[in-house]
Amino acid sequence: MGATVETVNQKNRGFTLVEVLVAIVILFISMMAVLHALGLSVEHNMKNIIMDEAVRIAEQRMNELRNEPITSLASSTPLTKITIVRGIRNTSITYTVDWIVENLSADSRALQILVQWRWKKIDHQHTATSIVSSGI
Repeated sequence: MGATVETVNQKNRGFTLVEVLVAIVILFISMMAVLHALGLSVEHNMKNIIMDEAVRIAEQRMNELRNEPITSLASSTPLTKITIVRGIRNTSITYTVDWIVENLSADSRALQILVQWRWKKIDHQHTATSIVSSGI
């Protein structure tokens, strides 16, 4: 009655539950980092698009003022400020355009355009400056 016990040499094929859980946690953490980076990228892209629009508005107003006769140039007042609303990626951004005309001489003026807007509860501004002369 000699019972022999044979040991079967099995190779474990597959992963243990702990290994799978560790891999899932690592993938989850890396995916969260990628999602955060994507959110930051979209936010910076939106900020740049809004700033580009402010630059275009300032350039447009500067060109309008440069085409006026130099004797009729005057600084803006609270009544002459311009408010422009632009839709950017399903968001309405309100820009306020203000300008200052400074007399440098009888035939020269310094123009300063100030474009202001509010985005994500923070006030932003862009300034453009130029000199206009009637003799040139």
